[in-house]
Amino acid sequence: MKKLAFISDIHSNLEALKSVLEDIKKEDVDKIYCLGDLVGYGPNPNEVIEIIKENKITTVMGNYDDAVGNEKDNCGCSYNPGRETEVGDESLSWTIKVTSSENKKFLKNLPKKLSLEIEGVTILLVHGSPLNYLLEYVKPEIDAERLKIIAKSVEEEIIITGHTHLMMAKHLFGKTILNPGSVGRTKDGKSGATYLIIEIDKGVFNYKFKFVEYEVKKTVEKIIKVGLPVELATVLTLGSTFDMGKSKNEKNNIRFFKV
Repeated sequence: MKKLAFISDIHSNLEALKSVLEDIKKEDVDKIYCLGDLVGYGPNPNEVIEIIKENKITTVMGNYDDAVGNEKDNCGCSYNPGRETEVGDESLSWTIKVTSSENKKFLKNLPKKLSLEIEGVTILLVHGSPLNYLLEYVKPEIDAERLKIIAKSVEEEIIITGHTHLMMAKHLFGKTILNPGSVGRTKDGKSGATYLIIEIDKGVFNYKFKFVEYEVKKTVEKIIKVGLPVELATVLTLGSTFDMGKSKNEKNNIRFFKV
């Protein structure tokens, strides 16, 4: 039997990452995988990258990793016009400025997808979707026809994505599509961090989502101290973007384990 942990969208949140890794230790997993977006929004991009390296966490590229690693003008995010776009641009500019050259090289060399076979089960890891590795949002409310196209586009039995910051579980055509939510910037309606555990035993798998509390106040104080937009701190406190409604956990039959 193999027990795996999947994390995503850390977004330079050192406190959240440390708390999640501490909880993962208690789960006694065999390996940790990351669905990308190590950087952006938060105050500790270099520290987060160094922890990923030190722990040898296999990671696929997220759109923010691509934008920072290649020093792009935008992250390709679907921001609303106005202040939301301004905040995103300020975050990207600041992150590019403070991220070391060595860590930018690490980010831009991350793979855009990864296919695994573990205990007879095949898994595809990608930040966005199999049809648009970095930018497509596979949200809980995704159109059913689009989801069918995504599911049929790959051979793997499990597709694990990130990017939306929302936990999700969908099952169709013998495929399972999962999203662990976000370590550093959850949008599930509660301040904290989320991740995913999968256990696989001879072709049979089960999964659970976990919620972990962390020192949000400490991260918020850092955001203000380094001069990042105050809205980024507010999002962490709310556990949601300003235009988000209530958590969709119940609608998507997510098994949720509070730590």
